[in-house]
Amino acid sequence: MVKIKVFFLVIILSTEICHSITPLERYAQSSVLVDKKLFFFGGSLLLSPINQILYLDVSKPFNTLDPPFEILNVTTPVRSSFATTFFNPLKNVIYLFGGIMRNDSNTKINDDRSNLYSFDLETYKWSIPQTNETAPGRKIQMNGVINNKTGKFYVFGGFSGKNNTALGDMNIFDTISSTWLKGSTKGSPPSLIGYTATLLSNRTIVFIGGKELYLNKLRDINQLALYDTEVDQWTSMIARGITLGNRYSHSAVLTPDERIIIFGGNTNDLTIPVLNQLAVLNTKVNPYEWSVPTPALPSSLIISLHSATLVGNYMFVNFGKTYMKDECQKPLPYFYILDIRNFTWVTQYEPDQLDQLDQLERPEQPKQPEQPEQPEQHPQTPIIVDKLVLLLELVLELVLALA
Repeated sequence: MVKIKVFFLVIILSTEICHSITPLERYAQSSVLVDKKLFFFGGSLLLSPINQILYLDVSKPFNTLDPPFEILNVTTPVRSSFATTFFNPLKNVIYLFGGIMRNDSNTKINDDRSNLYSFDLETYKWSIPQTNETAPGRKIQMNGVINNKTGKFYVFGGFSGKNNTALGDMNIFDTISSTWLKGSTKGSPPSLIGYTATLLSNRTIVFIGGKELYLNKLRDINQLALYDTEVDQWTSMIARGITLGNRYSHSAVLTPDERIIIFGGNTNDLTIPVLNQLAVLNTKVNPYEWSVPTPALPSSLIISLHSATLVGNYMFVNFGKTYMKDECQKPLPYFYILDIRNFTWVTQYEPDQLDQLDQLERPEQPKQPEQPEQPEQHPQTPIIVDKLVLLLELVLELVLALA
């Protein structure tokens, strides 16, 4: 009987330590790069949103087999997934907008007043910004971008958190005046979810892919919706080039030479991978043109609802969900790196000068503060010591029983 107890104790110990140190499984998280730190907010695990904040120091080399993730000693104010985050360099604040939000009891929050949160990088404290004009209702599975020169954030579409209604409006948040504005919808695409939005240097937002929720139909990947943020005007363009598979829940990053790299995503049949998962859109030609690099994909890399971030000359692909014919939805701790100079997948990250970070017009960032103590209302940061003490006491008790 005692041997059985010891056996189960070993299982408990290994489980507790492993899950506390490497809490990596998640999908539908939001991420943002600030200087030399890549932040990850929330995400879903086993169909439930989480409130954990991870970050990765990208100023140091590492291997994807052992990435040096750190857990912030502060959580998101709510459990969050399918949201979007954006950094305001003028205020040194990260905003968390929309998505599925739940409280600590895992009860859905439908209060639109909590639709926008700000995270102060000097104090590591969350707050609900006081805003002017009418804030939009909750939006889920949308994508937003911020113009760092004007401080304006743009978000289109998604679906409502209250009645799952598809949305087709353009909302603009002026972070300087804390004012919500309405953009034009004339000539806009149908209500979309799961698309990507990329802001070019000419202040045009390129919307790629997604799903038309009402019709349960994937949008043609070549049918690009373009929104000119300067004149508040929608246009469309048919991209040329190689044939791609339509998709949603994919990712997109913008390279310094104005190419948009998309990756992954789903088709309507979740067990069938999209055609040409990795593709590049050249926005320097008219019309824009698709091409497909030919690197060997990492084994079994069929992924969606992940994060993709451009870090210097590398595209980081993090977390996400994969669908297999013999398995249901399976989240995995993905970490893949694509070298965009030669389009090869690498396992060793060597930081370069991160030139694209220096191009942002923002004031010098203050020194990173000490992490504050965990707020009482969010006692969910993994605390290994207490668990080890309790388990070691049990070990001692069992050893004495065996003596």
